[in-house]
Amino acid sequence: MIIRKAIAEDIDSINKLFYELDTDAINMQPEHFQRGSRPLEYLYDLREDQKSDFLFAVNDNGIIGFSLLFNKEAANISLLVPCKYTYIQDFIITEEYRSKGIGTVLMEESKQLARKHNLDYLRLSVIPTNKDAQRFYSRQGLVEQMITLEFSLQEEEK
Repeated sequence: MIIRKAIAEDIDSINKLFYELDTDAINMQPEHFQRGSRPLEYLYDLREDQKSDFLFAVNDNGIIGFSLLFNKEAANISLLVPCKYTYIQDFIITEEYRSKGIGTVLMEESKQLARKHNLDYLRLSVIPTNKDAQRFYSRQGLVEQMITLEFSLQEEEK
């Protein structure tokens, strides 16, 4: 297995993995996620964007996972300590290859890429009911920093 950056020929594999990732999100939070697609232009733009990186876990069977990273900066507000960070927008290892150490290798490469950009942190968000992902991220050294709370105004009207 190798970890590499995206190439143009990866688009079909990316869409298959996004379908699996999206299915998990829809099943866990149908009130927030619905079946959709990502336009090809969006995927090509991600590959070309200087502030994003697409890392792929690849084995003899093809792409089996990816980490989609964006380099960001904290808002320029006097209250906030200035920092630059990598935000993992999406991270997936296809179900067949989970719990085989591939995610650990992909996460370590994600961290290394953030270090190469001289960033301060690596951040991500995870669905609260996705306990498997939370355990994985905890084992990778990520710690909870903020909790997002929500009240559905739609529920209030019923």
